[in-house]
Amino acid sequence: MNNISDGGGRARERTRRFFPELEGLRGFAAIMVLLSHVAISTGQVGWAGQPAPDGLTGAVLNKMEVGLPIFFVLSGALLYRPFALATLGGAAKPAARPYFWRRALRILPAYWLLCAVALPLLNGDRIDGAWQVLRPLLLLHVYEQDGTFAGAALPAGLEQTWSLSTEVAFYLTLPLLAGLLGWFARGVDDPARRMRRIVLPLGAAVLAGFGAVAYTHLPARGPFPVEHLWPLEYVGFFAVGMALATLSAGAELFPGAVPRPYRLVAGHPVRCWLAALAVFVMLCLSPVGEPASSEYPAVDAALVDQALHQLFTLLLVAPLTVPGARSRLVEAVLANPVSRFLGRISYGVFLWHLLVFYVWHGSLFGATGFWKALAVVLAGSVTAGTLSFQLVERPFMRLRPLLGRAPAKPSVVTTTR
Repeated sequence: MNNISDGGGRARERTRRFFPELEGLRGFAAIMVLLSHVAISTGQVGWAGQPAPDGLTGAVLNKMEVGLPIFFVLSGALLYRPFALATLGGAAKPAARPYFWRRALRILPAYWLLCAVALPLLNGDRIDGAWQVLRPLLLLHVYEQDGTFAGAALPAGLEQTWSLSTEVAFYLTLPLLAGLLGWFARGVDDPARRMRRIVLPLGAAVLAGFGAVAYTHLPARGPFPVEHLWPLEYVGFFAVGMALATLSAGAELFPGAVPRPYRLVAGHPVRCWLAALAVFVMLCLSPVGEPASSEYPAVDAALVDQALHQLFTLLLVAPLTVPGARSRLVEAVLANPVSRFLGRISYGVFLWHLLVFYVWHGSLFGATGFWKALAVVLAGSVTAGTLSFQLVERPFMRLRPLLGRAPAKPSVVTTTR
């Protein structure tokens, strides 16, 4: 534990606390991503010129893609929180070496195991050089264009890992971003002004994400340019999470200095979720574009989707970041044993679900019977995710304390008097 000042001469200890609701939300996000891919693969969502058989069902299933932005917002909130506590409370920032060590142990072993299976099993006839193996192992496959999938060099069974490359780019740059924000915020003493000095630059990151969306969806870029999968288009979601982490840390250290909208979230978490549900309905019924189709959208539709995704994830995650504020509904939905179990294995479900589909069907597209495909892929992915967690992820997480103090189980930095 480290001491941290609350600005009033009193010392608080920085410790770690586990938030089961955040773990449960990870599980829901992983299932949403799985649902979206099964729906596209079975024709429930329009693709390649084929309309969805049921527009409303297709629209709902297609918008399950918002599971990925949920992951991005959670990463921003959870990983930036200790940096925000240090900046607002005046303590030393987290050390870089333990931070990178823990991120590597959390991400790479299970991912490399997937590569070791998917590359020879599904891509053996396409590999004709060492770079085609090293490229996905180093998570650089999203940055080269060869037309394999969505314009990028994504091997079969690894198509979904473009978002993992985006996550890793955020992990690598977070200490630098946190250092810059900390330097700027420490220029003032007032806690409220410090929070604003962190949150306002993050708003610029949100705008940069909109700019990237506009560029990658220009007609001149064509459908699915490789830049569409690069991190800049999704930086706004990490920024939303970082802003929530800042407000959460501020609410813990200086409750009276937190902006009124965040205090309203603390007092009305269920209303916040109802607002998130209304935004999701708007997303499904969007008057711009084709909500039941996963075809590459035009600029206007892409910008509307980006705005609604941002607002939905903000309203969904914000109540879960308020220190000590929980409702019975939130706990019942996200902290029950099933949700927490899915959260623990969510990374494995995310990694393995497309490989399960390939092994079962032989191809990522053209399967018939949505419910049958969902049952097979869900069962296979949960089994694979459980094995991944028990045999790979958990053993490597036990190595986390080797570089710096860190628990062998997931947790979030918090403070206690």
